[in-house]
Amino acid sequence: MRKRKNDITAKILTLVIAMFLWSYVMSDTNPQITREIRNISVTYLNTAALDRQGLVIMDPEDVKINVRLSGNKMDLDKIDGSSIFAQVDLSGYSEGQVRVPITVGLLDQTSAIRVESSDPKEVLFTFDRIITREIEPVVDLTGELGEDYLLGDITTRPQSILLRGPRTWINQVAKVSALVDISGRTNTMNLAVPIKILNDSGEEVRGIEKEPGLIDMTIPIFRAVNLPIELLTINELPDNFSITNIEISPSIIRVKGDNSIVNLTKIETIEVDINQLLETSAMEVQLNLPEGVTLVDPTQRITISYNVEETITEEIEFGFDDIVFTNLSEGLVVDEDAQEQTFILEITGFRSVIENLTTDDFGITANLNGLSQGSHQVQISFTQINNVSYVNEQPISVIVNLIEN
Repeated sequence: MRKRKNDITAKILTLVIAMFLWSYVMSDTNPQITREIRNISVTYLNTAALDRQGLVIMDPEDVKINVRLSGNKMDLDKIDGSSIFAQVDLSGYSEGQVRVPITVGLLDQTSAIRVESSDPKEVLFTFDRIITREIEPVVDLTGELGEDYLLGDITTRPQSILLRGPRTWINQVAKVSALVDISGRTNTMNLAVPIKILNDSGEEVRGIEKEPGLIDMTIPIFRAVNLPIELLTINELPDNFSITNIEISPSIIRVKGDNSIVNLTKIETIEVDINQLLETSAMEVQLNLPEGVTLVDPTQRITISYNVEETITEEIEFGFDDIVFTNLSEGLVVDEDAQEQTFILEITGFRSVIENLTTDDFGITANLNGLSQGSHQVQISFTQINNVSYVNEQPISVIVNLIEN
């Protein structure tokens, strides 16, 4: 009996010693340690709540944290980033900057490993409101047209672009630009052009939705030419009136149209009733522009100025003393006894001219070339005067008696 009790005691003692030795060995080969796992990605929860509120995360795009764990070495050696979860709950927040705590834990909740700490413990989020804005697109042209070609008024379809994005980015938009190169173009352009969203510095603002992304546009290109203006009149003036010194201002007009405009030689006015010209000395006239032809300067006015002249007939009386005798032969003189002759010159012309004429203006002369001593009938000559006609039915002659000196 005593021997059996001694055997049991020996076995228990052996077990205790074995457990002590195992515990000693384990404490030496599998000690309690801490370990840091770095760059663990943080998961964003309830992002749909932001969508419902019309919010978007502006910053940060992603978050990584470092987590310190404690436990047995052998257990920790089996742990990596995939064993740890880190997450933030984004529900319940509004626009602006918000600090959101980070929840950290182990996916295996039964593990003896413990989370000692994490860094950072919270994230500073910037939430921005999603807004829309309509803006008119701007057509930006580069290059130059060919010589004598002009741009018309550019039309775009649609006339506005709908932008959608975070308020911060939308507020940076200075213009919506459609860039077109017109170098050497000679015909109207119809094209679809992609648009760019630019800030004040001309840099593209990205991350903004645009509807539509293309705009259709028509860029009219015209050929320009300079053409003389021709005045067209209808009806006739009374017989005793004339229109003189007509001046058109400007006399040459610059017009534009398609390339066929080079075949035009002039631009006519709309017909003017010539009897209207009796009432004034100047008036504005309209041009009869062919179809598809317009003025380069649509505000330009065309005027005409002129003189209205009344035609009258007058009898001018002059005497022998008013005649200048030319080419008288040497040794002869004109007998003064013939000086009492008088003559009537009938003229017609503009009143403004005739009323200011004097006898000297007619240049009254008689050519005595080759005539000898004696009495002669010599035809009188008169100087031609602008806008004056001599209407005597018969030539006017003077009787000249030449005597020796």
